Amino acid sequence: MSATGRAERRNVVLVTVDAWRADFVDAHAGVALTPSLAAVADRTVRFDAAYANGPWTSPGLVSLFTGESPARHRVHYEWSRPRTGGPAVAATLAAAGFDVPNLCYLNRVGNYANLGYDPAGAPDYPHDPDDDLLVPALRALRDRRAPAFLWFHYKFVHLPYWAGAPYRRALGVDDAAIHPRLRASVCQGFVVPRGQFRLEPDEDRAMVRRLYAAGVLQMNEWLGRVLEELDHGDGALGARTALVITADHGEELLDHGHVGHASTAHHATLHEEVLRIPLLIVDARARGGARCVPARVQQVDLFPTLLSLAGVAPPAGGPGVDLAPLVLGAGRGGGAAAAGAAAAGAAAAAPDPARPFLFQSARMGYLTPRTHEGQEIEALSDGTRKIVVERYDESRTLLYDLAHDPGETAPLDAGPALDDARAWLDRTRSALANSGPRATLEE
Repeated sequence: MSATGRAERRNVVLVTVDAWRADFVDAHAGVALTPSLAAVADRTVRFDAAYANGPWTSPGLVSLFTGESPARHRVHYEWSRPRTGGPAVAATLAAAGFDVPNLCYLNRVGNYANLGYDPAGAPDYPHDPDDDLLVPALRALRDRRAPAFLWFHYKFVHLPYWAGAPYRRALGVDDAAIHPRLRASVCQGFVVPRGQFRLEPDEDRAMVRRLYAAGVLQMNEWLGRVLEELDHGDGALGARTALVITADHGEELLDHGHVGHASTAHHATLHEEVLRIPLLIVDARARGGARCVPARVQQVDLFPTLLSLAGVAPPAGGPGVDLAPLVLGAGRGGGAAAAGAAAAGAAAAAPDPARPFLFQSARMGYLTPRTHEGQEIEALSDGTRKIVVERYDESRTLLYDLAHDPGETAPLDAGPALDDARAWLDRTRSALANSGPRATLEE
């Protein structure tokens, strides 16, 4: 806090990585995937059970930026738009005096209207991993004292899984050994429709995962440049900047018979692999504390968290939980007594571990045609059970026992437990559809 009692305004940088799975952060096949994060490990807090609110980019990121559940914002189709005048992180921070540069090509898309960015000012679509606007934007912040909010979306972990040759070699990929069906699909397709390509899980899984991991390793090099810029010179920029690194959604890698996610597979699922995402917050105020938070968290939690990290009080209302106390409490040193107090504060701030998380999507994500409007999938999970309702050409309802069936291979499709879960889903959806943060902040 400042001498006036007002929270210090700080830069916040949000990096969202397209289609990055939570289990591809540390290593794969014995290869470290994100060694650049080692340099900031002493000020990084990692959330080990973070979830996207949808299985493709827009539902999840709109939840993040508005603090609203997909049941409320309803951005499920290419033609969907957030409400005019609704809550929005960028608009809120701009109104609070933050510089909010437009660094993301997604802001050209109607799904991101009314979130605080001018669509006409959005940059062009990036063509390769070096087509980078974030590092120059960080460089411009070195001599600025006015706070800024920077959002950059890195897209090159997404299909096609064809990182540069050095990264493929580092993951042990022998290009000559790649099967022609993989060359024709995952190695060159931005979309790999489930009905168009038939992959062989037992034969192809290892290669698909190495190809995907090579993309994460390539992303690490770019992330290293971002971290170097933050710590350039005396490190003053990094000392007054919170860096939030996460993903829009996860990715299936032949876990359940195919690859990709709703928009790329043309068939949405809500299995854990497409919902679990990385979430790491790098902040000098967290130095010297606990590194991992096991609590289940979701994208809507980042709405109040980003504002709080920036020094702007989040508005009341909505399903999101401010995670900033869990980050900042981790860095309070000063002996065993202080460490115990910090731990107690963090425990008090931890979200309810049984909070129900709602996930929703149109059948084919962004590529769902008007002819399929209304064909949607939704799920509700409290971490131990998950009910999934598909409303496609034929409807079905499945209940998974995540505690005993973490691979989601043996669902119930009938019985009292399913009926109870269906009623639980209906109640929760209704509550979330009517719950959201206030659109504006009061100074």
